[in-house]
Amino acid sequence: MTSKIAADKSGSFALLNGDEAVARGAVEATVKVAASYPGTPATEILESIAEVAKEFGIYAEWSINEIVAAEVAAGASMAGVRSIVSMKHVGLNVAADAVMTLAYTGVEGGMVIAVCDDPALHSSQNEQDTRYFAIHSKLPLLDAGSPQEALEMAKEAFEISEKIHLPIILRLTTRVAHGKARVKLGNFQKINRRADFDKNCSKWVMVPSNAIRQHRVLESRLAEAKLLAENSKFNIVEDNGCEIGVVGSGVGYFYARSILDTKKFSWLKLGFVHPFPAETVKAFAFKVKKIIVLEELRPYLEENIQRLGLQVSGKSQLGLEEIGEFTPDNVRRAFAKLGLTTPAEKQEPLDLPPRPPALCPGCPHRAFYYALNMINQSVNCDNEKCVGCDICEYACSFEKEKVFNPLKSRIRSARIGQTFNTAVTCKACLNAPCVTACPETAITQSKETGTIVVDEQKCKGCDWCIEACKYGAITLHPSRHKAIVCDTCGGAPKCIPACPEGALSLGGKSNDKIVTGDIGCYTLGVLPPINAVQSCLCMGGGISQAAGMIHAGIKEKVFAVIGDSTFFHAGIPGLLNIVYNKANVCVIILDNSVVAMTGHQPTPGSGKTAMGTDAKTISIQDIAKSVGIDKIEVIDPFDIETTTTKIRETINYQGPSVIISQRPCPLLIERGKPREVQKECNACGICVKNFGCPAISLKTDHAEIDTTLCYGCGVCENVCPCEAIGRREK
Repeated sequence: MTSKIAADKSGSFALLNGDEAVARGAVEATVKVAASYPGTPATEILESIAEVAKEFGIYAEWSINEIVAAEVAAGASMAGVRSIVSMKHVGLNVAADAVMTLAYTGVEGGMVIAVCDDPALHSSQNEQDTRYFAIHSKLPLLDAGSPQEALEMAKEAFEISEKIHLPIILRLTTRVAHGKARVKLGNFQKINRRADFDKNCSKWVMVPSNAIRQHRVLESRLAEAKLLAENSKFNIVEDNGCEIGVVGSGVGYFYARSILDTKKFSWLKLGFVHPFPAETVKAFAFKVKKIIVLEELRPYLEENIQRLGLQVSGKSQLGLEEIGEFTPDNVRRAFAKLGLTTPAEKQEPLDLPPRPPALCPGCPHRAFYYALNMINQSVNCDNEKCVGCDICEYACSFEKEKVFNPLKSRIRSARIGQTFNTAVTCKACLNAPCVTACPETAITQSKETGTIVVDEQKCKGCDWCIEACKYGAITLHPSRHKAIVCDTCGGAPKCIPACPEGALSLGGKSNDKIVTGDIGCYTLGVLPPINAVQSCLCMGGGISQAAGMIHAGIKEKVFAVIGDSTFFHAGIPGLLNIVYNKANVCVIILDNSVVAMTGHQPTPGSGKTAMGTDAKTISIQDIAKSVGIDKIEVIDPFDIETTTTKIRETINYQGPSVIISQRPCPLLIERGKPREVQKECNACGICVKNFGCPAISLKTDHAEIDTTLCYGCGVCENVCPCEAIGRREK
């Protein structure tokens, strides 16, 4: 076995991050069942256990969501074996219903709830401090500050759990979870347990009469836990006979020791933090004159020490916020503020180019978003940039009729008042009134792009369409007396590159549709140039948010975007709800068959389990049918034309509908041949400004493809209106 956590020599060392250390500790403690749902920074705990599961006789699974994972671990513990469930802090919110009641039922086999908080929001939608959840749930909590502590605490947590018959929360933060350190390994234990369930209804069935009694049992168990906390080996006192004592937990404590002269301070490292070891703290405080408290996120230690009637220097005195994570630099600044160390040397900021997150080259989500944006193509004008120079009119008339005549332009420059300028263009309205108004059916709307098309053979020049257009975007040709309107030049309007102020751009008309998002890599669709996603709340929340908007009276079409893993996790109830309550929402499920954002873990749609064994492939299409969705479209997002057509079909459909966009994540498949830009390129910028592939950049007179980044998906070929992108032959 090659896994780092499988080394069987006790006393040897391994380079492990905190997540791997928790996994190693669980294996050393003879864990039998492990369950989780992927969520950074906790993902590697279950991944590491799954790598060695078969070797050590462990069952490991990626559960559908965190509450299911907690229930699986709870069931194993009720059967008398040791179990671990791991999740990130927001996952604990999902699991809270089960975890809160587990405090009442208690456990038989040791059960550890490993939770990774994410200060500074590296990959989360909010910051939370799990120590306060421990108070809320009345469950003991160990707070690891290093990978070594993570291993030792994981092992000890199982022992504590079985002593007091409660689940134990093991808390890590991002820096501990992902930071690597040299970790001393322990022994693999030989504990053989046979699963056996005690059918004690009064203990396991939480009807009110039983729950009231078990609540009292919980309080007595918590009192036991408090005694264990007071005598815990993880609450370490270093009495140096100094006037100033530092009380800390987590990674901040170790940062402080790395920057301070440790002999000039007395130290109290708190690892078993709930129940709060008040007597240990009071004994430490008795020996010092001043207490400094150092902890990330909320002032849990500080508040508890103050309740003892002790004065402390905490976050306000140190100048540390309840926001973000600690670094050695801000810890140094905090102690320098109290005159206890020298200020950090001033460093010149590194002049590094910005690197915002982006969808990967070849990502199918980008192609779908492009299609979604382009269903209502229109030339947009930034009124703050427009100077009313009229160059766009000349560019348009020359492109369409090879004359410089503003009267023959499809775009019009307008001046309102003394200073306000704008370009008037067709807005590609949904259910365009000009189409309805035309008595000759001379005006139609493209199913693919939403652009307005005039059939001059049918047009009689009656002006009805002009009257119907509230934007003033339709005019009559001065000599032919036919209606003329912007058709976006097939997706490459010449007015855009002609504008000297950069005031014009091509995009979808955002106020014709609303797109609610969800949690996953596809959330990056909120960023430019995609700009497609307008909300993101929580796992599965986008579907129900969309329903709420419809029921509130929103008239625009509402699309709810969700990934396949998130759909299995929390989207099915929302889908069932829009069917039951008749919400006119189109749910878009971006199916790449993996949990891409956290490292490509399998989903129920992948046909694989966490342990690599074959599993039944769950069909999203079948689920949608089973809950009552009548209109279901399965599309390949790389087929832009079909995708835009299917999206537009749903716009006019009344009732809940589903579009399943199926393409594997490009990081899991072989690269295709890279593309290259050919001489036909006119630098219109559609491939960069609208499609936004990171492999393509725009030079002065042409686009350029970085072949080291290009995945060869070929979508840019379809996007380019000039047919200037092709397959690279060499």
